[in-house]
Amino acid sequence: MKIGILTYHYSNNYGGVLQSYALYQTLQDLGFKSEVINFVPSSYKNHSILYGSGLRKNVFKMNKDDLNPKILLKRLCTKSKYNENIIEKFDSFRSKHMKMSRKVSEKDLDDIINGYDTIIVGSDQVWHPDQRNRSEYFLGFPDYSGKRVSYAADSTVAAVEKQHIPKLAKELSEFDFISVRNKHTFDFVNTIIKKKSPIVVDPTLLVDFSNFASLSESKVDDEYILVYTLGKEIAGTNRKLIEKIRDKYGGIKVYSVVIPTMKFHLCDYADEVLYNVGPFEWVNMIKNATFVLTDSFHATLFSLKFKKPFVAYYSEILRSARFADLSNRYGLEDFIISDISQLDAKKTLMKVPNFGEIGRIIDKQKLYSLDFLRESLKN
Repeated sequence: MKIGILTYHYSNNYGGVLQSYALYQTLQDLGFKSEVINFVPSSYKNHSILYGSGLRKNVFKMNKDDLNPKILLKRLCTKSKYNENIIEKFDSFRSKHMKMSRKVSEKDLDDIINGYDTIIVGSDQVWHPDQRNRSEYFLGFPDYSGKRVSYAADSTVAAVEKQHIPKLAKELSEFDFISVRNKHTFDFVNTIIKKKSPIVVDPTLLVDFSNFASLSESKVDDEYILVYTLGKEIAGTNRKLIEKIRDKYGGIKVYSVVIPTMKFHLCDYADEVLYNVGPFEWVNMIKNATFVLTDSFHATLFSLKFKKPFVAYYSEILRSARFADLSNRYGLEDFIISDISQLDAKKTLMKVPNFGEIGRIIDKQKLYSLDFLRESLKN
């Protein structure tokens, strides 16, 4: 049986690439022949120096930093220096660690679909609101005759607009097996087709990354606070939040990992900003950190994997549901905040998560998740 994985493998960010790798590796470990379907939407643009710089055709959509010439110039210079380098690192990771099909877009995806006995869509936000007018990640291929499976798919939010329901109901009803990553996606599926789907773990929790240090080029070996953020700053500013964390940890260094192909903050509060970190290096940076500050779902998962004290925050509605689910599942309400004032109110820096109990919960969920994969992929 040949399995095709349809996911966000092409996105040059650590969570997207590592969850793709983790699902691929898990299937290999279970004895299944699989490859990542190298589908890259034609709308995806991540190579331009202007992409993510903050420049927009409509000046009224630009924020204060985007309108600051010094900040814009520094962003553009940074992207000019590091863009090609980091893209090469992500491309190298994909080619070395995952078997992939030839590259296809919407125009020729149908040409290769029937070469797979089973297609697994997921993990990650493959059912994001932006995807609901499209059919690829809902496996809406009328002529496909193989098995359709989702693994740890995430809808980002539970809400679904009425005009999308008929299309989504038809596509979801054709799945042979559906599993989701969290409660809001469980609700999303149940709203559309009245089906209770198993909630499984993100693929990164299925793989032991602790032995990957030898594959990392990371040279950082002192104590440090690691900052990895993707979205807006926290209410109260990241600088003030870092100052509080730094005071707690005796003024140790602050490293900020930034992906230059995306829109980013200049992180002038960090002792050093790292723009050229590969996927395994990023894992190693979390593994060796003294403390982690992030708004990233996957950076939070890796902090749990490596038992690292952390604070996770969210400043956007689209991030809040994922963090609410993590909080409920692993008892993290004191370590996930949306405003800097909550740091003191919850006394976050005076405690650490119960990593022992969290590890036991994850171990049970891993067994359940692996059982789902075995059952759904049986001949």
